[in-house]
Amino acid sequence: MPVILLAVTINAIPVSLVLPMLPFLGARYGASPWEVSVLFALMPVVGILGNPLWGRVADARGRRFALICTLGGTALAFVGFALADSLWALFATRALQGLFHGANSIALAYVALNTAPDQRAKGMGRVMGAMGVGLAIGPSIGGLLTVGAGDDFDHTVPCLVAGALSALAALVVAVALKEAAIAKVAGAKPKPKARFADAARVPAVWLLLAMIFASGFKFNAEQFIFPYWGMARGWSASTTSFATAVLSLGFLVTSFAGIGWLTKKFGEEKAMLITAGLDLVVVSVFMAFAASPYAFACMMVLSLSSPVWGTVLASVLSRHAPEGHQGTILGLSTSTQLAGRIAGALVAGLLADAYGYLAVYAAVAVLLMFIVAQSWRFVAGAQRLSPKP
Repeated sequence: MPVILLAVTINAIPVSLVLPMLPFLGARYGASPWEVSVLFALMPVVGILGNPLWGRVADARGRRFALICTLGGTALAFVGFALADSLWALFATRALQGLFHGANSIALAYVALNTAPDQRAKGMGRVMGAMGVGLAIGPSIGGLLTVGAGDDFDHTVPCLVAGALSALAALVVAVALKEAAIAKVAGAKPKPKARFADAARVPAVWLLLAMIFASGFKFNAEQFIFPYWGMARGWSASTTSFATAVLSLGFLVTSFAGIGWLTKKFGEEKAMLITAGLDLVVVSVFMAFAASPYAFACMMVLSLSSPVWGTVLASVLSRHAPEGHQGTILGLSTSTQLAGRIAGALVAGLLADAYGYLAVYAAVAVLLMFIVAQSWRFVAGAQRLSPKP
């Protein structure tokens, strides 16, 4: 577990490092918000194809081998991104990042299959917390290494550092992760009667997958539009990166401390409902005071509450998956979330182009209404939706 957490932490740094600068890079080459949203979405688009591929590689060759490949490939992709000097080059190297975007799903599957059911949410919370560490460090490094204001800044050095960090993560896995530690998972065989069709008969699986799609939509829509909100405040790429790092601290605190406490006190379903409801209230308040200097405080609250219901979704889904198919269902959930992230970025780009950044937050509020309603339904019908033992 410590090696997995370290690899996830290091790998999250380059991904979060580059996100705040994408709108500024787009502006440098004359890209509209819609074109920048395509740049955002390109990584998860290709990731939908890449994740099942790496899942098969992990099953056939082991988790260690798959992690080394994905982390090493990510390193090469970021080196290419650092050297990109045109909009098309940015698109190409962003797609390459998506192709190798499989390390986190491999790590989550490993934890899900090697943790007791009553500790699964806590274990996944630790993985999400490790990602939170990287999400906080990445923008900070980007802010420190990015020189220049507006679209006149150099992204080469921070992106080369990002590539070096991904290479370091691959090295950590190659040296410190023993194949024997995961061999029984990689070589585990589903029970003969366990079929994917069994999952299709469980209503909770499809309800949760729809919610996971919505969570991916919300995540990328907010990631995409935040720099534009910062631009409206007169922020530079460096300032935006530092602000993103501050928001990531809330994600970090919740993942390591909040998820375990909330799920123990209220149960997974109720914790999901409470935090999704809080998100809806805070987004509504933010829209009313978006131009206020206190609006950033609303975003800080969101950084504390959103990781709870997002993580609990994956834990509840793994619990409702038929025996022997947890890994398959979690792989499907990863692709589902990536599909949501694609839709979130593209819709956010269209809305920002046509109506401005507030329209994106309005769409997020509508989406949160769906999340809250389905969470309520899930809590109320938990016994009915649960698979029979």
